[in-house]
Order: sequence, then C-alpha cells, then structure tokens
Amino acid sequence: MLKTLTKTSALALGLAVSAGAAMADFPERAITAIVPFPAGGSTDTMGRAAAEVLSEILEVDIAVTNVGGGAGTVGTAQIARARPDGYTIGVIPAAPLINQPHMRETPYTIEDFDYICALFYSPQALALAPDSQFSSLAEVVDYARENPGELTYGSPGPGSLPHLAMEQFLDEVDVQIEHVPFQGDGPGVTSLMGGHIDMYMAIFSNVPRYELDAVAIFAEERVEAAPDVPTAIEEGFTTTASWWGGLFAPRGLPEDALATLESACEQTAESDAFAETLGNLGSFPRFLGSEDVRTEVEQGSETNGAILDRVLN
Repeated sequence: MLKTLTKTSALALGLAVSAGAAMADFPERAITAIVPFPAGGSTDTMGRAAAEVLSEILEVDIAVTNVGGGAGTVGTAQIARARPDGYTIGVIPAAPLINQPHMRETPYTIEDFDYICALFYSPQALALAPDSQFSSLAEVVDYARENPGELTYGSPGPGSLPHLAMEQFLDEVDVQIEHVPFQGDGPGVTSLMGGHIDMYMAIFSNVPRYELDAVAIFAEERVEAAPDVPTAIEEGFTTTASWWGGLFAPRGLPEDALATLESACEQTAESDAFAETLGNLGSFPRFLGSEDVRTEVEQGSETNGAILDRVLN
C-alpha cells in the first residue's frame, strides 16, 4: 500500500512539474499580432502600442501585421482561421465582432474566438459644426424635438460604432436627426468643418486630432484631455458609448497560453508607458479579463444587432 501511494504521489508530482514546465515554456518564439485594419489608423496605433509593451513583458518579439478589408472582417476571419497555439493573436476593435456579423455574411461568428482581454477604449463624443447655434446637448435635443428631421449628423459609416451610439441616444430621447454616413472620419470631418452637416459622432480620440468642437462626451466621467466638455449624463441623459478593443485568438487556445497572455495583458493595461501613449491619442487603458470580455462581446452583439435590424432594414 505504501509503495502504491508513493508511486501515485510521484506520478502526480511528475505531472505537476510537466504542467509547470509547459506554462513556463510559453511563449518560446515570436508572436504575430494581426490588426484587421490598414496601417496608420486608430486600431493600428493601439495595436502597435500594446505590442511594444507586451513584447517587453513576454520577452519575445511581437510582429504587427495589418490585414485590412471588409470593415475589419477580412483580418478578423484570418485570426479565426489561424492555428490556436497562442502564436497568432489579434488586436481587434469591437465592431468586426459585434456589428459586422449582423450586417453581412461573415466567415466567422463570435463563437470562433478565445477572448484574452479588453485593453483600450475611447468614449464617443458629439462634435458640432463651426458657428453652430447650439451650446449644449440639451439644446440639440430640444431643437430636434421641435423640428424633427431638420438636423443632420455624420458618422464614419453605416453600422460603425459611432453610428450605433448616436442611434442609441436618439432612441433614448425619442427625436429624429438624419444620419449622413461617410467612408471614414476624414471625409466626415471635412464635411462637418465645411458646414455641410450639423454634427458628427466620433470616437473621442478624433476630437483633439481634428480639433473638433465637442458638445458632449458619452462617458460616465469627464475626460482629462477635455475637462470643459460635459458628459451626456451631466445633462440628464443616460446613454454611454465607447469605441473599444483588445486581444483575441482563434478558439481552442491552450489554457497555459491563454493564462499567460491574459496576465501580460493586465500588466500592459497597468503600464505607465501604455497609458501615456493612449492618453496622447485621447484614449485610455481598460482591462477586462477573458470571461468578462466574452460577456461584453455577447451583450454588445445582442444590443447592436437589435439596433442594426432597425436602422438598416
């Protein structure tokens, strides 16, 4: 009996040592981080900032690869099809996951991924055209209520997070403002500055970038980079909305790889260097662990799917 216990204990110890060694072994080589948008955009900037810090923490090179097309769906599909070993991950904003599958037939669903973490966010902001007659969000709402359909607002495209955020707000206040979609923030902001639309819904990082006149931020608290801009909550409204993203991987990641990447992600979010880089862009670190970000994606998909069904059909 003693010999049996000894052999069992030895076997258990051996398995524990092997498991520990396996965890210690990841990562053994360079990691590829796919960004499903072209170089130079907001997601690319976030991805490269995250990769730099993650590389230091994990002590391996992390190569950022841009795979644009299909509003993020081409690169996101490539992530879903990759080998689930932890050596190919994605830096993805929420839209390709929670919006695009409701707008087109995508070669993936939200069930095709392992969720590592949420890592960054930027609240949505409503910017006004130069020389606007409005000085507050409440004034915009009051005017729109008395003059339904007269005002216009722009967004970087139909089904984009700014578009859905504004529609969510319009649902809350029960007013009509005509949506004018653009192919990205560049032409949208140009139209706003030319006075061709009355307002523009954008992620907050574009407010300082384009020197926009934001009338409200859809966040729970004011943003340090724009302390004079009130939140929608301060004006008595409840809608909050943000552009956010994080690290994702193809479904089936080994537990040790997922745990290592999730821990590194949390350390990245706590990094002063990462916070400084994001702060310069008007964005902020925001860590959610694997299970929490999965819940966020599932809930976001359900909410935005209902809005998209209403505004696009």
